[in-house]
Amino acid sequence: MKRYFCLVVMLIATAVFSPALYSNGLNLNGNGAKAVSMAGAFVGLADDYSAVFFNPAGLTQMKSTNLALMGVDLIPFGKYNLTLPVAGLPPIDTKTVLNHYISGAIGFFKPVSERVTLGLYAYVPSGVGAEWKGEELKLLTNGMTFKWESFLAIITVSPAIAVKVTDKFSVGATLNVNYGKLKVKRPLPGLGQYEEDLDGLALGATLGMLYKPSDKFSVGLTFKAPFKAKLSGKSKVPALALAGLPQEDDAEREASWPMWIGFGVAVKPTAKLTVTADAHYTNWKELTSIPITFSNNAWKVVMKDTANFELKWKDALQLRLGFEYKLKEKLAVRWGYYYDMNPSPKSTMNILLPELAYNWLTFGLGFQSKSIKLDFGIEYSFGKKVTISYQEVEPNAGMPGTHNMNILVPTIALTILL
Repeated sequence: MKRYFCLVVMLIATAVFSPALYSNGLNLNGNGAKAVSMAGAFVGLADDYSAVFFNPAGLTQMKSTNLALMGVDLIPFGKYNLTLPVAGLPPIDTKTVLNHYISGAIGFFKPVSERVTLGLYAYVPSGVGAEWKGEELKLLTNGMTFKWESFLAIITVSPAIAVKVTDKFSVGATLNVNYGKLKVKRPLPGLGQYEEDLDGLALGATLGMLYKPSDKFSVGLTFKAPFKAKLSGKSKVPALALAGLPQEDDAEREASWPMWIGFGVAVKPTAKLTVTADAHYTNWKELTSIPITFSNNAWKVVMKDTANFELKWKDALQLRLGFEYKLKEKLAVRWGYYYDMNPSPKSTMNILLPELAYNWLTFGLGFQSKSIKLDFGIEYSFGKKVTISYQEVEPNAGMPGTHNMNILVPTIALTILL
C-alpha cells in the first residue's frame, strides 16, 4: 500500500513540477505570487490560496470557488573562491551555471457553507541544493574531475479545512503529505565519485488561527508540526568494484524537518494601503545531521561516516515587512523586504548545502476582475558573503573558502473565480 501511495504522490508532483526543479536553490520559505511580492509577510493577512502555506485559517475569507495555478522560476547566482595552501597553485574561482529552474503549484478551494471552506493544494515548500563545475574544482581532488551536485526537496500535497468559529475568529488546518527527494553526486576522500538517489514519504500538519475584528486589522498565528522523513534508495561508488565489492548498495537516510511558527499582523491605515509584518521562527537546530545507513556489511565498514551530512544548524528567525497599495479598484502594486538568518555554522558550511544570511527585496503587481485574479511577484536576494578559514572547518563536513549566492525568483499566478 505504501508503494502505491508513494506512486500517486509522485504522479501528482510530476504533473505539477518539471524535472528542472533540481536546482541550486535554497529554502525560500514562501508561496504565492501575492504573498511573495509582499515579502511573505502573509500570516496576518492570508487572503488567497497561499493561506494553505502561511495560515490555513485565512481560507475562510474566500467568497467563491477558486482554482489557483502558480509558476515559479528560480535563477541562482552562486560563487565559491578558495586560495590553496600550496605555493604555485592558482586559486579556485568558480560559480554555478546560469540556469532557469521551473516549479509551480495547483490548488482547488470551495466554500461549502458560510463558515467552512475546503481545499486541496500541491506545492513545494522547501528545497536546498547546488550544482557546480567539477572541472573548476579539480584542484580539490588531486587534479581529477568529479561531479558536484546535491538536491534535497519536499513536495507537499495538502488537503485543507478552515472554519469561521465566529464572525471575527477563524481556525484552519492541513494534513501535509510530504514526498522527500534527495540526490547527491560528490567525491569522497579515497573513494572517488559517489552518488545516491533516495526518496520517501512523511506526514505533517499545519494549524492556523486568524483574528479579524475589523476590515482594517487582523492578526494570525501558524504552527507547522515537525516530522521525520525516511528516504531510501540506491548509493553508488564505482571504484569499489576494483576491490571486488559491489559498486551499488541499498541506502537509507532519516531527516528531521523542523517545527515552524509564524506570527503576523495586517493593518489598513487607509482604504488603499495595506501594511503587513511577520516573524517566522524555524527550529533548524533539530536538523543536526542527515546520517546514512547501508545494507551491505562491507559497505558499512568502508563507508563509515564518510557519506553523512553533518550540519549542526541553529534555529533561525525571519523578519518580514510587506505593503500593498491599490492604484485603482482592479490594480494593486506591492513591495516588501525580509531578512533571512543563516542557520549554518561556519564549521559545516559547504558548496553542496549552501546556506547564507540573506536580505530580500520584493515587488509585484496584482489585477482582479469578477472572474480572475492575475498576480506577478519577483524576489531578489543579496547573500551575505561568508569567508571560512581552514582552521574553522569540521573534517568531512565543511569547506574553507569564500561562499556567496544571490537568487532571482519571478513568480506568476492565475486564480480563476468559479
